[in-house]
Amino acid sequence: MMSLLIAAASTAVWPTNSAAQDAAGKININVACRCADPVGEKFCATFKEKIQKSVGYQLAENTSGYGMGVHFACVDMWKGIDNKLAGRMSAVSVSFTIYSDKLPGEVFEDSSVFRVGKDKAPEMSDQIVIALGQFVSANSSFFESMRAGAPPSSPQAASAPSPAPSSEPSSESPSEAPSEPAPEAPGEPSSAPSP
Repeated sequence: MMSLLIAAASTAVWPTNSAAQDAAGKININVACRCADPVGEKFCATFKEKIQKSVGYQLAENTSGYGMGVHFACVDMWKGIDNKLAGRMSAVSVSFTIYSDKLPGEVFEDSSVFRVGKDKAPEMSDQIVIALGQFVSANSSFFESMRAGAPPSSPQAASAPSPAPSSEPSSESPSEAPSEPAPEAPGEPSSAPSP
């Protein structure tokens, strides 16, 4: 009887421990949206939902700790030009940053501008999640050092160009972006291919 109670108690505790371990392994993603147009608002909300539901990321309220920042700014492409078409397409600017309490601020990684049609928010947010994954992969040693509590490179080194080869910003569309990240120096944020 006693062993049955111990087994039941350990089973009840196990999911909590597993969930805590899973959350500890996730990368914090802070998403900032400056989107006043309906298409941009929908796109940003869809992207946040994808981050919340993802296995490897968790949505962060702020930039304390460490993680990646994704900053969106959106503008209705037709408002003031052809008001009959307003609300159908948004021009979206995205900037990727990496942040840590041990860095002097957010470190710029890359940026891009693209168009999103009113029915394409899920498709385009998937492409931005893929691009985000490339940046996280390219900076995996930095995140591992943060997770382990080791100090990262000095702020000067973090903002200096990486001695390892890195990708130049790409003019490819998100679906054509290479899936292999560029190598980076251990402990330093580095750039990955542009979305």
